[in-house]
Amino acid sequence: MIYLDMDGVLANFFDKFAEKFGKKHWKEIPNKEQSIAELKGTDFFDTLLPFETTQQVVHHVQTVAQENDMDWGINSSPLRGDRDNSAFHKRNWLVKYGIMPKVENLIFTGMKEKFAINEIDGMPNILIDDKPSNIERWEAKGGIGIRWQANKDSFLDLQNRLKEAVYKRQDI
Repeated sequence: MIYLDMDGVLANFFDKFAEKFGKKHWKEIPNKEQSIAELKGTDFFDTLLPFETTQQVVHHVQTVAQENDMDWGINSSPLRGDRDNSAFHKRNWLVKYGIMPKVENLIFTGMKEKFAINEIDGMPNILIDDKPSNIERWEAKGGIGIRWQANKDSFLDLQNRLKEAVYKRQDI
């Protein structure tokens, strides 16, 4: 299984977050935790824009998964204390941009690492995520992590790293 994170990989969370609080960059927001808490109960995730590479990334992951007899899905963190609302609006976003995997491959959890290993065959799953701590926890549980951020890293880099991850998985 290849999992794609949403925020920072497919959806441009950080630019919209900065804009919502009147800043040019999200790092300028003084109290980030409080500002994130203010997003609870809103349709914020449904308002995010995709990155220029979003469709390309999804298509590539689908192709690689199919060519290697794997499946693909979404593994995205909801806001703390706002799981159902966040998941609802993230799912709406996926539908809006035509990125829906099979429903059973759609995961919204703050504990992504629970899905690092395929429960059926024991093989490591692959996670593409922009947050270092998510990758660290994923790999600590036996999964293969690719840290990739759409607005900083090249699509070619993702292609190469995903190819390496698939090879690594096959060697196990």
